[in-house]
Amino acid sequence: MPDRASRSKIGSDASSIIRGLIRWQTRIMDNAARSRIYTLKRPFVWCASLRPSGSIMKWYFAVNEHGLLHAWDQIQITVSSARRNTRLTPICLVDNGAKSPEAEARIEVLARNGVQIIEHKSLLWPIVKAKKGIETDMFSGHWLRCDIPLIDRSDEIILYTDIDVMFRSNPEPFGQRPDFIACAPEFNQDDWGYFNSGVMLMNLQNLRSTRHELEQHIENNIINMAPHDDQGALNSVYRDRWSKLDIAYNWKPYWGFNAHVPILHFHGPKPIHVKVYQDEKSDTQIFGPDLYSLYQRDTEAYADYLEESKKYTLDA
Repeated sequence: MPDRASRSKIGSDASSIIRGLIRWQTRIMDNAARSRIYTLKRPFVWCASLRPSGSIMKWYFAVNEHGLLHAWDQIQITVSSARRNTRLTPICLVDNGAKSPEAEARIEVLARNGVQIIEHKSLLWPIVKAKKGIETDMFSGHWLRCDIPLIDRSDEIILYTDIDVMFRSNPEPFGQRPDFIACAPEFNQDDWGYFNSGVMLMNLQNLRSTRHELEQHIENNIINMAPHDDQGALNSVYRDRWSKLDIAYNWKPYWGFNAHVPILHFHGPKPIHVKVYQDEKSDTQIFGPDLYSLYQRDTEAYADYLEESKKYTLDA
């Protein structure tokens, strides 16, 4: 029989384990409480045509109220092109919180067009907000994608994209299973030293198992980072562990026109910027020199992609 000191140590260890389990359970419950499936305010009948038959992969994108109000043209291109040209199952993470009637109406439009809406508050955003002393939630949408591994526990590999892509053909099957994430380069096709997270194949199980590394990195470094730089955090945490994604799945307009790439990413100048640049009377520096410099790399390609994007809108 253990002596008093041993019994005391056993009791202390047990108490520590129990406290840890309670913290873990509370965290899981808090995470679940932060997320909810969006319910349409008006009756909606699911049409078979809205969910592509033979879909084999979930596709996630994320947005907050700022994006819903100020990037609606991009969202329409992204969702409409996905519905028309892919078999992906669309899921949108929407920042959970009070929204304007206009933002709520646009969420309903997405839902009526076959997008599953999950309202969720990023578990990382409060850390960023507190450390940076930010009052607004303008950048909260950037961090939503980091929580996908915590939200989705049924699939192993999913596709994530930003809201400024255009699906030109079905990207499946990808033919690879990344250890953590698979991404393409940022600005230059052959620069694999830093990835762009606008299109990612995500291994949810392995990302969950290393979640603590991401949280710790943000706790320690966000004070020296931009409040929207989740991409920088992902690059730092998964340095030397991320997989190469074929650049055809994250093709940039300034790389030239390519009729065969399945996913075009309006990285840098968006369609609304291109329309301004095409006006000879406009101020080419109105959006800053960096955007205009990217546009100047291949103005003809931008013109072709812009024309192509015009056919993608959502039914209200």
